[in-house]
Amino acid sequence: MAWTDLLFPKTCPCCGKPLNKGERVCPDCGRAVRRNESPYCPFCGVSERNCACRKNERPYDHMVAPFFYEGPVREAILRMKFGKKEEGARFLAEELRDAIDARLFGESFDVVAVVPMSRERYAERGFNQARSLAEFVMEDPPEPLKNALPDYGLLRKKNTGGAMQHLLGAEGRRENIRNAVSVGKHRDLKGKRVLLLDDIVTTGATAGECAVLLRMAGAESVSVAAAAVTRFQKET
Repeated sequence: MAWTDLLFPKTCPCCGKPLNKGERVCPDCGRAVRRNESPYCPFCGVSERNCACRKNERPYDHMVAPFFYEGPVREAILRMKFGKKEEGARFLAEELRDAIDARLFGESFDVVAVVPMSRERYAERGFNQARSLAEFVMEDPPEPLKNALPDYGLLRKKNTGGAMQHLLGAEGRRENIRNAVSVGKHRDLKGKRVLLLDDIVTTGATAGECAVLLRMAGAESVSVAAAAVTRFQKET
């Protein structure tokens, strides 16, 4: 055991319990996680038996998420977002890396971007959880991202002064994100294939609006990858 493990023992990213050597999550959380398993809906990327998107096409080409946003994974994401527990970001990034390799096999991307956070929200939290995930993924990029260049400032968001996205319904999310996000200056996206990373996809409204902007800026394709997705995607 390394001396750093004695001074700073590794803990479960979901519940905070100490981990044994070689464990990524504790046994209890490992048994309780709920995976987003194949076959997947070709429209929203959710397991077909849990999909409720009504087969509506999305502005993005693919959506990849290894987990459902519930149980231990929900706790890991909340700890990461509000407790600044970046060990959660590393665990989720490892799973996301595997999902990108498996689900986007044969694809190749030019740019890796993240769903943006306003300066005010960044100052409040101290980091952008989507960027943290992306940075860990790109430490050892999966095959589809081997030739991709990170551009974490590609999308920018101004402070809307409204409610936080996760507290809003589908239409509220669309209204909140519309006119609040823009593509950064001096970006040439013509013909580029973009992978957009986020922590959670719920209604798909935020990712969809970002995808529309990227396409308007010239992107040839936009796919979305997130650590987790909601089990039911309601359309309003």
